Amino acid sequence: MAEAFLQVLLDNLTCFIQGELGLILGFKEEFEKLKSTFTTIQAVLEDAQKKQLKDKAIENWLQKLNSAAYEADDILDECKTEALIRQKKKYGCYHPNVIAFRHKVGKRMKNIMEKLDDIAAERIKFHLDERTIERQVATRQTGFVLNEPQVYGRDKEKDEIVKILINNVSDAQTLSVLPILGMGGLGKTTLAQMVFNDQRVIEHFHPKIWICVSEDFNEKRLIKEIVESIEEKSLGDMDLAPLQKKLQDLLNGKKYLLVLDDVWNEDQDKWAKLRQVLKVGASGAFVLTTTRLEKVGSIMGTLQPYELSNLSQEDCWLLFMQRAFGHQEEINLNLVAIGKEIVKKCGGVPLAAKTLGGILRFKREERQWEHVRDSEIWKLPQEESSILPALRLSYHHLPLDLRQCFAYCAVLPKDTEMEKENLISLWMAHGFLLSKGNLELEDVGNEVWNELYLRSFFQEIEVKSGKTYFKMHDLIHDLATSLFTASASSNHIREINVKGYPHMMSIGFAKVVSSYSRSHLQKFVSLRVLNLTYIGPKQLPSSIGDLVHLRYLNLSSNDRISSLPKQLCKLQNLQTLDLHDCWSLSCFPKETSKLGSLRNLLLDDHNELNSMPPRIGSLTCLKTLGCFVVGRKKSSQLGELRNLNLYGSIEITHLERVKNDMDAKEANLSAKENLHSLSMRWDGDERPQGYESEEVEVLEALKPHSNLTCLTISGFRGISLPDWMNHSVLKNVVSIEIRDCKNCSCLPPFGELPCLESLELWSGSAELEYVDSGFPTRRRFPSLRKLIISDFDNLKGLLKQEGEEQFPVLEEMEIRWCPIFVIPTLSSVKKLVVRGDKSDAIGFSSISNLRALTSLQISYNEEDTSLPEEMFTCLANLKYLNISKFKNLKELPTSLASLNALKHLDIIRCDALESLPEEGVRGLTSLTQLSIVHCEMLQCLPEGLQHLTALTNLSVMGCSTLAKRCEKGIGEDWYKIAHIPHVFIS
Repeated sequence: MAEAFLQVLLDNLTCFIQGELGLILGFKEEFEKLKSTFTTIQAVLEDAQKKQLKDKAIENWLQKLNSAAYEADDILDECKTEALIRQKKKYGCYHPNVIAFRHKVGKRMKNIMEKLDDIAAERIKFHLDERTIERQVATRQTGFVLNEPQVYGRDKEKDEIVKILINNVSDAQTLSVLPILGMGGLGKTTLAQMVFNDQRVIEHFHPKIWICVSEDFNEKRLIKEIVESIEEKSLGDMDLAPLQKKLQDLLNGKKYLLVLDDVWNEDQDKWAKLRQVLKVGASGAFVLTTTRLEKVGSIMGTLQPYELSNLSQEDCWLLFMQRAFGHQEEINLNLVAIGKEIVKKCGGVPLAAKTLGGILRFKREERQWEHVRDSEIWKLPQEESSILPALRLSYHHLPLDLRQCFAYCAVLPKDTEMEKENLISLWMAHGFLLSKGNLELEDVGNEVWNELYLRSFFQEIEVKSGKTYFKMHDLIHDLATSLFTASASSNHIREINVKGYPHMMSIGFAKVVSSYSRSHLQKFVSLRVLNLTYIGPKQLPSSIGDLVHLRYLNLSSNDRISSLPKQLCKLQNLQTLDLHDCWSLSCFPKETSKLGSLRNLLLDDHNELNSMPPRIGSLTCLKTLGCFVVGRKKSSQLGELRNLNLYGSIEITHLERVKNDMDAKEANLSAKENLHSLSMRWDGDERPQGYESEEVEVLEALKPHSNLTCLTISGFRGISLPDWMNHSVLKNVVSIEIRDCKNCSCLPPFGELPCLESLELWSGSAELEYVDSGFPTRRRFPSLRKLIISDFDNLKGLLKQEGEEQFPVLEEMEIRWCPIFVIPTLSSVKKLVVRGDKSDAIGFSSISNLRALTSLQISYNEEDTSLPEEMFTCLANLKYLNISKFKNLKELPTSLASLNALKHLDIIRCDALESLPEEGVRGLTSLTQLSIVHCEMLQCLPEGLQHLTALTNLSVMGCSTLAKRCEKGIGEDWYKIAHIPHVFIS
C-alpha cells in the first residue's frame, strides 16, 4: 500500500509547491528535491510490493520508505500551517517566530533528505523493475467449459437468466445486453458457464461464442477472437476493417449469444464501437457480460444488471464439504463442527468456501482445521489461498488516488454499518482527498465513495435521516486489512481511537487504546484523528492545542464535558469537531471563530448551550452545522448564518429570540441550496403578549431554498403557517413534521406537494377540523406513504371533500388521541396504529374502510367496553392484530371470525376482558401465534382454540387464573391447547 500513500504525498507536495503558500517560507527547492526523490522511488514500488512477500530485506526497505514518507508529510503539513499563520498575521521574513521555525524545519528537512537518499540508493541492490503502477494488473483466462463437479445454490439464478435470454424479443438494432454484476469470487463466471451450457440456450441460439475479455478491451482483438470462435480456426494478422466485415457476415441474421466474461472496460466509446459491429444479428440476439463494476453494467447493459447475491450458509457448507472431504465415506464429526464455523468466515462467497475447503483437503488433524478457523483469511499462506489474489484484482484496477481511501476502510469495524459522510470526513482528515477545480472536498469524497461503491467494494446501502449508511463484505474488509504490512511507530501514528463503541481496528497508522490518558497527547504528536467518543475525559487538557496536525476530534456521547479549553482554538487544521450528545456542554471557547479550517461542527440539541460562540459566521469553510442556538447578543444571532454555505441538515433553536423579520432575513436561508433538512424551533412559553403576529413575519422571512427535502417546525405560536409552504418552494420536500403549533387553525395545502412521502402532525390547534381543505377535483397527496396525526381534539378527518385520487400510495397511518377522527376509504393503507379514546363507535367502525390493511394496533383506551361488530368485517388481508391497554374492554366482537388471513394476535393489558368470543376465535384458521398478557379478568380459553391447527405458539403471561387452567396435563383448559407445539405459561 506504500504506493497509495506515496501518491497522496506527491500530490500534496505538488499542490504546495505550485501554490502561494509554498513561496512564503522559502523551502521550495527542498520540497522540489523531496518530490523528485520520491518520484524516482515510486517507479519501482509495484515490483517491490510483490517481492516483499518472499524477501524480508525488501519488506524492511518498504517500511523505511513508509516511515520517511510519514515524516516528510508531517514536515509539509507543519510548513503549510506556519505559512497560513504567517499570512494571517503578516509576519515579515525576519520575525523571530519565522526565523525559529525555519531553523527547526531546516534541520528536519536535512535529516529527511539524507534518509531518503539512503533509501533511494538501497533500492538499486534489489534490482527492482521500473513499471507504471496503474496498469500492472494480473489477468485471468476463462472458458465456456464448466469445470465444477457440482454447482451449489445457483439453479434459481440460472433459470431466471435463461428465461430472460430466450424470451427476449428485441430487434437486432437494439441488441439486448444483460450484465451479471457482483464482487470478486461470487461465481459470476460459473453462473455464465451454467447458462451457456444449458440445453434450452443451446437449442435457442446459434452461434454461441465465449470471450474472456479481462483487462484488454481492444476492439480488434475481440473481433478477431469472436471470428476465430465461430469458425473454429486461427486467423492470421488482419486489419480492423476486413475483420469487422468478416464478423458481420458471420453474424448477419443469426440469433447469436455472445458471452463477454470478466469485463473491466469503463470507456463508453470502446464498447460503442464494438456494439455497432455486433448489431447485425436476428431479433433476439443477445450479449451476456460479467463484471465487478456497476459502471461497466450501466455502460453496456440495455437491461437492468442481474446482481448476484451471496450463497446461503447451507450451500456454502455443501461446497466446502465437496472440497474438504471429497467422496470420503466416514467424516470426523469434530471436523464437521469446526468446518461449519470456518464456513461462516466465507460470508456466502463461493470462492472462499472452495479455497478454504481445498486448503483442508488432505488435512485431518483437528488442530490444522482450528488454525484455519482461528486465522484471518488475509493471514493464510498466499500460495494456498486464491481468495485474496482474486480480490486484489479489484484493488489493482483502482486509480491510485482511490487506493488509499479504500485501504483506510480496514480501520473501520468489521461487519458493522458505516456512515458515508463520516468516512469522507476521515479521508479528508488524513489528507487522502485533494480538491479538483471548483469542487468542494466533500464533493470529491462523494465521488470517491461512489466510485468504490460502483466497483462492488461497498454493499447494503441504506439512507436514514438524510445520511447514507453502508457495509463492507468481510472478505473485502480482509482485503483492505491485507494491504497493511506493519504497524507504524508511535512517531507516525495518525489516528487514536479509545476503545469503546463502535470498536475500531488497530492497524498501520491507526491505534486503538484501552482508555484515555493525557500522555497520548504528548506521545502521538502526528495525530490527524482523535476519537474519544463515549469514554472521553471530563475535561480536555490544554495540551490539546499542541496537536498541530489534528483535523478530526470526536468528543460525542460524553455527558461529563461542560466546556472546552481555550487552547482548542489553536488547532488551525481542525476540520471536524463532533459534539453530539454532549449533554452537559454549556459553552464554547470565546475564540472558536479562529478555527479557520473547521468544516464540520457536529451538534444536536442534546446539550446545555444557550448560544453559539461569537462570530461563528466568520468560519467560512463551515459546511456542516447540525444545530444553531440563537443567542441574545448580536454576535450569536441569525445573521451569523448569512455567508455560510451549509450542507446537509441544521436545527435552529430559540427562534423566540428573533425579534423581527429583518433579523430573520439575515439568515439568508433561501440562498442555501445545499441545505436539505431544516428544523426550526421556538422554545419556552415566556413570550410577550401579542408576539404571535411577529412570529408569523419571522417564519415568513425564514423561507428555505427549493432544494429542501425535510422540514420540521415546532413551538410556533403564530396563527398561520407561512405562504412559502406551497408546491413551488417545497417541490422537493419528502418529509414534513409540524409540532406544537397550537394556534394554526388551518394547514397549508400539503396535498399539492408532489414529492411529500411522510407527514407528521403533533399537538396542534383544537380548531383544526381537516388536514386538507383543497379541491377534491385535484389529485391530493400523490406520493404520501406515511401519515402520523397526534393530539387534535376536534379533527374530523383527512379531507373536507373526498375525491377519487386521494392518497393513492399511502401505506402507514398512525392516529393518536384524535377522539372524533373518522378514517376514510383508502385503498393502499397496509399498516394502522390507533391510540386513545373514541367519542363514538364510528371512529372504530371506520377502520373497516381500509380493506388492504395487513397490520392493526389499537391501544390506550379508557372508556370503551366493546368494539363495534363491523370493525373487522372487511379486513380480509389482516395478518397482525394488537389490542392493548383497553382499561374497560369486556369483550371482543364475533366478527373476529372474518379475519381468515390473521397470523398474529396480541391481547395485552386489557384489564376488564372476561372472555374471548367462541365463534370469533374458531374462524381464525390461519392463526400461528397468540399472546395474552396481563388480562387478569380472563377466566378461560375458548373451545375453538383446539380447532386452530395452524397455531404453533401460545404465550400466556400475567393472567393467574388462566395460567392455572392451562397447566400442562392437569389444567382444565389444557385439552384446548395440547396440540400447540410451543406453549409458554408464566
